[in-house]
Amino acid sequence: MSELNSTWKGKYIRFRNKYVVQQRRQHEYVVNRYYAHLIDPFFTKWAYDLKLSPNTVTIFNGLIGVIAGVFFLLEFWIAGALLLQIHHFLDGADGNLARLTNRCTPFGAKLDQISDQIVRLVIFLSLAISVEVPLWAKIALPLTIFLDVWIVHSFVLPFARKQTLVRSKWKQWFLNKGIIPGVDIFTIFFVISISSFFGWLTYAIYFIILSKNLDWMYRVWECIKTINRNKKEQDTQEV
Repeated sequence: MSELNSTWKGKYIRFRNKYVVQQRRQHEYVVNRYYAHLIDPFFTKWAYDLKLSPNTVTIFNGLIGVIAGVFFLLEFWIAGALLLQIHHFLDGADGNLARLTNRCTPFGAKLDQISDQIVRLVIFLSLAISVEVPLWAKIALPLTIFLDVWIVHSFVLPFARKQTLVRSKWKQWFLNKGIIPGVDIFTIFFVISISSFFGWLTYAIYFIILSKNLDWMYRVWECIKTINRNKKEQDTQEV
């Protein structure tokens, strides 16, 4: 049995290395590292065999995500959940395909960003409308998602590119293992899909609101700690 597992593992690694020719980044979120990025090479192969361009995959991926949102709006929970996961896999596949075929372009990156934002808008507005939660939660759900995007991309990421952030020991432990301990959008999509299967979407809405607000607040706090550290170091040097 161990030899069989080893053989299949070896075949999969060779297959994955053929279609994922470049590591995305040094660190990954848990859902991506141990789930989505194990599956999206198969979608990359599908797109490659059909000779699709990366931008075509991105557009198709966006359409799948929007249709998933429409299904959620119509309360076709299982269909929406399945399409949302296909959207997740294709979101990895278009980048894989671009690197595989050496067709990474600024336009493709912008198209991918716009597609993602449209899908998020449709998904979270649909859930806010269709899931039975109090009015404050219906408002807080899409507001939380776009507040997180705005704060992280306008402040946290630009700051982190210029400064070495002060990390807590527990977070650095995960980062040393290549894992980002946080809640990204695809972790949220995974939670939504699982919750759709088991009828837990009401709880999922509360989880998303709480976890995403804590996530961006913690990241801002890391930036504030870094600013304070830099100020102390500057004061020490001046003395």
